[in-house]
Amino acid sequence: METEIKENKTGYLMDPGTQTPGTSSGMSSGTISASETVSITRCNSYDIEELTEGIKKCVGMLGGFKKFIGTSKKIILKPNLLSASNPDLAVTTHPAFIEAIINIIKKVCVPGTKIIIADSPGVSTPHTKKDLKRLYKECGLSHLGEMENVELNLDTGFSEISFKEGKVLKHLEIIKPVLEADLIINMPKFKTHNLTKITGAVKNMFGSIYGRTKTLLHTKFMDIAKFSDMNLDVYLYCKPALNVMDGVISLEGEGPGASGKPRNTGLILAAINGIALDNVVAELMGFKRGIIPLLQCAAQRGIKGAELEEINILGGELADFACENFILPKKSPVDAISKNRFLNTYIFPFIRNNLSLSPYENIKECTMCKTCIEVCPEKAISEGQGVLVFDYKKCIRCFCCSEMCPYGAIDLKYSALGNLIFGRKNIK
Repeated sequence: METEIKENKTGYLMDPGTQTPGTSSGMSSGTISASETVSITRCNSYDIEELTEGIKKCVGMLGGFKKFIGTSKKIILKPNLLSASNPDLAVTTHPAFIEAIINIIKKVCVPGTKIIIADSPGVSTPHTKKDLKRLYKECGLSHLGEMENVELNLDTGFSEISFKEGKVLKHLEIIKPVLEADLIINMPKFKTHNLTKITGAVKNMFGSIYGRTKTLLHTKFMDIAKFSDMNLDVYLYCKPALNVMDGVISLEGEGPGASGKPRNTGLILAAINGIALDNVVAELMGFKRGIIPLLQCAAQRGIKGAELEEINILGGELADFACENFILPKKSPVDAISKNRFLNTYIFPFIRNNLSLSPYENIKECTMCKTCIEVCPEKAISEGQGVLVFDYKKCIRCFCCSEMCPYGAIDLKYSALGNLIFGRKNIK
């Protein structure tokens, strides 16, 4: 498996390299590959000038934008556009962050280079031209499409791609802009995620999957390890050339949607290797090492960046950027389920239905918009007499309902028994 990856689209994760230029607080010794390096800078506002300088400094430690762009004529910017959300909610990559990167690129790219902002948002936003326009408007991006040689993607097409190197996903339905790009710059948001713990560079590329296919993948890969391997497969196929993360205002608590809480963390992070970037993000948030499913899967597959010790930090000591008392998502006992067939057949359903975190309607916040009903991959939510009705035997605890609710009206709670056993335990 490792040899196949090295020979194909993901070689940059495996090949050794030289020390990246810049001020280093090396966490590892010896020769460090550029792909194992993460740069970090401080930036405390979305002021366009401050952002521009911060981003230039951060990417500059990796060699600068020109190094990555070269002679590319079609560049895709892949922000996190999970839902049609106001930028102040910190659910999506901030428009000023995207604008700053556009301004930098336009100064170093070859004349006539087309810059396309593209994402396939969460399933609460259908992948239609009308809904994409609404998405861009609500996320504060409409004005970016008026810039010269900048386009807000309205192409709703996709292609099914064969990916024999994938561990669990051999065929991918990828949106056309990603497939047609000369270069992809991934622009994730610094956020927690109530299913995957964090949603960073790797998870952000899940937005390359076409529309409601993402819902089907939630159903197909209900096991968190397989779901994480699926996300890795998508990332390794798409292979962004650069990852630049918006951590100026982050999202803590029950992210990645409106149930999370915005927090000023004042960070910009950049890396070639998204796995390494996510590893650093998990450390800054305060997760115990070894608890992030994505990183566990990456380590098992021998992908560089999965071990914190092999990552080189540029810009300062990692501890200097730590987010003190960052609120982490609640822990679910499902995370620790064995692959034993007996446990999965008899014990897992009991734990899932009686002990695990489950979605509940917050009646005070719910507007009965029915987004949760529409996005549930298992059709486990229905409308009762002015309230939501959850079928917990059908519910697979993917938490798409909480993730996509525009009002943060789906709370995650334990049952009385689950709360007694797990509710007081800290995810750290």
